[in-house]
Amino acid sequence: MFYFVSSYLMDITTILIRLKKEFEDTITTAVFNGERYSNGQKAKERLIRSQKIIHYIHEYVKKEFILNGIDKNLLYPPLWSSAPEKKIQWFLKTKNQDITYVPLDVNLEKNINVEKCLVVNIRSQLSSMQKNIDTLYERTFAESLNLHLQYPSMCLWEIYMIPAYEYDDKAMENNQIKFKGVSKIERYIEMFYAIADRATPQWDEYKYERIALLIVDFKQANPKIYYSVEELISDGLISPTTKITDNMLGKISIKWFVKDLIAIYQQRFPC
Repeated sequence: MFYFVSSYLMDITTILIRLKKEFEDTITTAVFNGERYSNGQKAKERLIRSQKIIHYIHEYVKKEFILNGIDKNLLYPPLWSSAPEKKIQWFLKTKNQDITYVPLDVNLEKNINVEKCLVVNIRSQLSSMQKNIDTLYERTFAESLNLHLQYPSMCLWEIYMIPAYEYDDKAMENNQIKFKGVSKIERYIEMFYAIADRATPQWDEYKYERIALLIVDFKQANPKIYYSVEELISDGLISPTTKITDNMLGKISIKWFVKDLIAIYQQRFPC
C-alpha cells in the first residue's frame, strides 16, 4: 500500500509567493483569465470562484503524500489535475472531496470499504473574515461530523489558510492592495484546535484526525508562515498574555501533517 522515500519538504513559501502574486495582480489589473472586469474586487471574486490559486496548495499536499509513501495512482484528482474529484456519500448528503486516497479494495459506487479512504479538504479566507467566520466554522464542523457519523474510522484532514492581516475589499474596488488590521488569530486558533486531533474512531465524530491552520502574513514580499506563539507575539499578532500555547499551535501546524495522518491511517488500517 505504501512505499517510503527519503524525507523532502517542498517549499510551501514558494507556492505562497506565487499565490500572492496572482491574487494581487488580478486585483490591480482587474483582469482574470484574459477577461477585464469593472474593478479589482469583481476580478478577485472570479479568481476565487475558479479555485485556481487554492489548487496550488492542493498540489503541494498531493506531492507531500507521494513523497511520504502514498501511491500516486490512488490519489484523486491525480497530480497536476483538478479532476476528477471523488464523491463520497455522507450521513446527510453526497459531496466531492478535494483530495482522496482510494485504496484498491474500495468501491465508492457500491459503497464498499469506503471507510478506508483518506480525505483532505482545503479552504482559504483572505478577506471578509469577520463577516464569515461563524458560517465557515460551522461548515467545517458539520463536514467532519457528517463523514464520521457514516464512517467512524475514516481519516479526515482539513487545511484552512488565513491571513495575518486580511485584504481590504473596499480597496479592491479601486484596484488597490491594502490590508486591514490584525485578523482575529487567537479566536481562529482556539476554534480549530477544538475540533482537531481526533484520537480514536469511538467518539468525537465532530473532530478531524488532523487540522492545519495555515497562518500567513501576505504583507511581506515573501509570505511568512507562523509556527510558534513567540513569533506571533513578537510580530504583534496575538497578545503577550495569550492563553494560546505552542502545544496548541503544534496540534494544528502544517509542518508534520502528512506523516501524522499516515501514521494514524496505518494504525487504523494496518497493511
